[in-house]
Amino acid sequence: LKLKILKEQKYRFYTPNGKCEEYIKAIGGGNFFVILFSAANGVGKTCASANIVAHILFGKDSDNKFFDLPLFKNWPFKKVGRIVSTPRNVENNIVPALKSWLPANRYEAKKGNKSFDSVWKTDNGHSFDIMTYEQDPGEFEGASLGWAWFDEPPTEAIFKATVARMRMGGIIFISETPLTGSAWLYD
Repeated sequence: LKLKILKEQKYRFYTPNGKCEEYIKAIGGGNFFVILFSAANGVGKTCASANIVAHILFGKDSDNKFFDLPLFKNWPFKKVGRIVSTPRNVENNIVPALKSWLPANRYEAKKGNKSFDSVWKTDNGHSFDIMTYEQDPGEFEGASLGWAWFDEPPTEAIFKATVARMRMGGIIFISETPLTGSAWLYD
């Protein structure tokens, strides 16, 4: 039974490194609207962010001590989210990480009109979509969101469109390796 739980509910056993733990605490504490985790490649940003998503979606069911934080235990915002990154990173890293860490048989993922799983729904009423930075900023309008994860720096237009989606409150987290195009974030 323990082996089955470990395999099917891996997110309950995730242990972050020190910087990833700080990132998780900043988000889970619920005191910030935008959290930026800027670090080199290979630090574990994508893995930590996939586990943050898992605990936003299923935190009430988790006994992971690193996620025993207000936002994960009692999600107060709209149960709709968005993940945004480059097409390559979505297909090669984000979708595989989500499928690895989200609890088996608790979600459905469909491609929609994309080449990757872009529309996700859980068995407890949460949903999210995955978009890419190559999409027109106008495509980021419309939906009301409760959370957004930007993997790598967003453009200013996409960021502003996403901020406007948090009509009823929410949280935005950004995991990035600052190479080019992110200077506006620091302004």
